[in-house]
Amino acid sequence: MQRQHWIIIIAIFALASFSCAGNAHRQKIRLIQAGDSFPETPLPIPTDPASLKYLGVSGGSNFTLKEVGADLIVVEILSVHCPSCQRQSKAYNKLYDLIEQDPQTRDRIKMIGIAAGNSWAEVTHFIAQYNVRFPIIPDPQYHFYNAIGETRAPFTIYVRQQPGMPAAIVAKTHFGLNLQYMEVFDELKQILTLDVASIQNANSKKVAVQPIVKPVITKAELEARIKKLFADFGNPIGPIKKVMLKSARNVYTGLVDHNGARLRLFAEAVSRPPVCIDCHDVHFIYAFDPAGRVIGFEPIQLTKYGNEPWDPDDVSKMRSRIIGRTLSGPITFQPDVDAISSATITSGVIFNSLSRGRRLLDELKTKGLI
Repeated sequence: MQRQHWIIIIAIFALASFSCAGNAHRQKIRLIQAGDSFPETPLPIPTDPASLKYLGVSGGSNFTLKEVGADLIVVEILSVHCPSCQRQSKAYNKLYDLIEQDPQTRDRIKMIGIAAGNSWAEVTHFIAQYNVRFPIIPDPQYHFYNAIGETRAPFTIYVRQQPGMPAAIVAKTHFGLNLQYMEVFDELKQILTLDVASIQNANSKKVAVQPIVKPVITKAELEARIKKLFADFGNPIGPIKKVMLKSARNVYTGLVDHNGARLRLFAEAVSRPPVCIDCHDVHFIYAFDPAGRVIGFEPIQLTKYGNEPWDPDDVSKMRSRIIGRTLSGPITFQPDVDAISSATITSGVIFNSLSRGRRLLDELKTKGLI
């Protein structure tokens, strides 16, 4: 009986170890929910007079939603390359028309789109192609997208504002495609009857939902791929080890013999949701030296339109775009130059991940590793 107990304990320990390895791939980001204060992240001022007039903002280069003169704001998080976002545009145009045609809601409810990872040029093309009635603001560096918690698009947030209150409050969120514009309109009118305090009280005990990205390879497979990346740069010396960081980023380090000298290398395994409900999760590894220079790139799961996997030519092109870049400097994504054909969303996520490299270098310096 005692031997059986030990077997059970060992089995549980093994499962827990595998689970921990998988959790290292998961996003530890809190998605915004009903009852939360809405982040006042600056957004670029629209360039067209109609959008400025509709939102009631003017002057400067940025604005926040608190400046929009409305009691309720419908905020749609989207990507112009997301098929579901494209499909939803027709329904949201009808929702906009309902709001504007009703004297009880016109001027009290406003709509705005935030295009995560997209440029002004991409947004302008999207607005023209789908005849979008309401303003869409680009968020090329994902600042707003990160502030509300990384999520797949389309994702809609109903934001209730009230004079005298220090912050706007999230009244409700909707994840995924929503074509029931009449039902949404009725919901919005109901939310207008609620004050901020009642919304907070009604949602104070709700549990936040986090986007979970499940691992697609085992810990052993991941370490083997990282070791191979390091071996491409020099002869490995000893094992690679995981670096324990406060940010919980999935980072490994190891020594190599590079041209007769010992050199410490690093690699981060990135697993993130795409900015699109129709797309597969993004998984890849990039390696860098102590100066923060990217020296290697290895796909784990990268897809393009139709969720087709990247071919060797796609991977080669991405390597040519990122290897040699320095994490300590600005890494800006230019879709017309940097995107892999039919994989703009995935390409944008890769570049955005590298743009977070400066914070990673700071953590590694704090640990005394660089």
